[in-house]
Amino acid sequence: MPVDVDLRLDVLGVCCPLPLIQLAKAVKDLKPGQMLSITGNDPIFEPSVRDFCQAKGHAVLEVTADDQHRVTVLIRVGG
Repeated sequence: MPVDVDLRLDVLGVCCPLPLIQLAKAVKDLKPGQMLSITGNDPIFEPSVRDFCQAKGHAVLEVTADDQHRVTVLIRVGG
């Protein structure tokens, strides 16, 4: 079942910590329960996003990767 995503961020080619800075700015503009999708390809992108979400109370709902090392993380913004 497709999920309605309220905001999509593309941070392909951007090295950490810049994707986390963009993610932090984006979640400030969203309400609890809204969905955000972020796609990146930095080698530490996925664990960094997971750590950020755990620390800030956001839920990682899904992580998908493709054969070009792009990782997309679906996040439900917490309150």
